[in-house]
Amino acid sequence: MAIVSLVQDVVAAHLEAVALLLVILLAAGTVALVVLDWRLGRLLRRYQALVRGTAGESLEGVIEDCVRRVRQLEGDLDDLKRFVEDMHLASRRHVQGLGVVRFNAFQDTGGDQSFALALLDGAGDGVVVSSLYGRNESRVYAKPVEQGSSRYALTAEEQQAVDQALRRRR
Repeated sequence: MAIVSLVQDVVAAHLEAVALLLVILLAAGTVALVVLDWRLGRLLRRYQALVRGTAGESLEGVIEDCVRRVRQLEGDLDDLKRFVEDMHLASRRHVQGLGVVRFNAFQDTGGDQSFALALLDGAGDGVVVSSLYGRNESRVYAKPVEQGSSRYALTAEEQQAVDQALRRRR
């Protein structure tokens, strides 16, 4: 009991200081409470913005929805990659090189009406088409081209058209 009596004597002697200390602690607690309330409100608004528009109104639901969407997007991306690879492989077989050479096949005609046209794919395969124009008749010839050359003899103009097509491939 002596300690309780001693504390009561000290508090009674310094009652004004103890009261001032309690008022200061109460004010500090009130300020801390206001700051915490403001931060909690801000956090709550951010949380509500995060879960707005989702099926689940919880953060767990939002995360599950995001994971599901990411997995779906990964699958879509894989499908797109395969599609692009298939299109790239298929495009190698499309005409990618074109060469045209106009020339005068016969001395008695003018205007370079004859031509050689080479159409090649990415591998240098395709065809060279030649048209020989004369006053009385025109003739058209086609020769296959494999890897930039033909098993048939090419004229100088046909070879020039093939060389142009090979340079212009992409």
